[in-house]
Amino acid sequence: MFLHYALFHLLLLLPLAPAAPPNTTNVTMNSHSIAAGATITKPGCPSKCGNLTVPFPFGVGVGSGCSIGSWFDVNCSTSFDDPPKAFIGTGNLQILDISDNEIRIKSWVAASCYNRFGTLTRQNVANIDLKPSSPYTFSDSNKFTIVGCDEFALIAGSEGRNFTSGCVSICSSSEDLIEGECSGIGCCQTAIPKGLKKFNSNLGTLNNHTNITSFNPCGYAFLGDQNSYIFHKSDLLDQTFQNRTIENVPVVIDWAIGNQNCTVARQSNDYACRGNSTCVDSDTGLGGYRCSCLQGYEGNPYLSPGCTDVNECENSPCDEHGICTNTPGSYNCSCADGYFGDGRKEGHSCIAQNSQFPVIKFALGMGFGFLASIIAVTWLYFSIKKRKLIKLREKFFQQNGDSNSGQYSLDSRMIHPIHSPR
Repeated sequence: MFLHYALFHLLLLLPLAPAAPPNTTNVTMNSHSIAAGATITKPGCPSKCGNLTVPFPFGVGVGSGCSIGSWFDVNCSTSFDDPPKAFIGTGNLQILDISDNEIRIKSWVAASCYNRFGTLTRQNVANIDLKPSSPYTFSDSNKFTIVGCDEFALIAGSEGRNFTSGCVSICSSSEDLIEGECSGIGCCQTAIPKGLKKFNSNLGTLNNHTNITSFNPCGYAFLGDQNSYIFHKSDLLDQTFQNRTIENVPVVIDWAIGNQNCTVARQSNDYACRGNSTCVDSDTGLGGYRCSCLQGYEGNPYLSPGCTDVNECENSPCDEHGICTNTPGSYNCSCADGYFGDGRKEGHSCIAQNSQFPVIKFALGMGFGFLASIIAVTWLYFSIKKRKLIKLREKFFQQNGDSNSGQYSLDSRMIHPIHSPR
């Protein structure tokens, strides 16, 4: 009965659920600047738990005083095979990575498997509770993913954001599957909002896999980093899929200091941002803030005395003929004697003064050239005009000569001899 009820609500919710973008292999790397400075922990505190670097405000040891508060304690458990594993406080959420604004934890995968008669042979649930008072929320870079050809699932969240969504994944043949596509045929995904602190997933089946056990005996549901999973056709028959996904698809968790915004936190005695750093409000909508080093500074902004100046000159930002001078938060480039310019490799560099473009000489040359051109054009103009005048005069004289000759001939015809009568 529950499955039909859940499916009914899922079908109502699906039009409201945001569509999942295509799978991609482009992974956005997170900044780890809080772990990049010379000092990343409080004095006397370890910086590692196995292979995991643990920078302040986190700290190794529950109640050790190495963190900014109990929620940032990292339990470094040696009860496992080497190397030791890190967990959030006294809980069972294993930490895989810590960055400036996120931590990554090992995921949980819900699974339901059936035999060819449709009998349930294995079932696992996947629920994670980050607790209302914790500084942690699920990042919206996670996606709720369903893998299988006879599955529907609901994800419900609370404590920070009331949220319910889900999707349906179906297919009748392995030939229907599309490699790398998670669009509802053998795989579907749905987004989650920022600020979610707890989720429960309910994985259901439509026909107990009775017609598809030959290529898909199990269905799976998990919340995980959207860039860490790409659907493969072979996933449907892979008996290691659940463990492989737990190991390779982490859950991304946003973290923040306290529940106050920067404006309020700056007025309090326990304001966490130290020198040469700035405060950044959390974007989860639940309050809290983080600290970040100012431009040109590096280190851990939560540890006194704060961020330290970056010596940009060590990276040779100036031209080979330039002189680099480090300044607080920046640097200057100047050119050596005999050169001019801004001195920067990415700017106008340094140019030898003897190779300076001769502007005055060029201007004078252009001026004289222009004047000579005017004189030449003027001379040519008058020469042509004079030649035309000469030709016109010759033509005039020639025409005059012809006219006189004609007149003479006419006159001569008009003169007749006069004879006296005899």
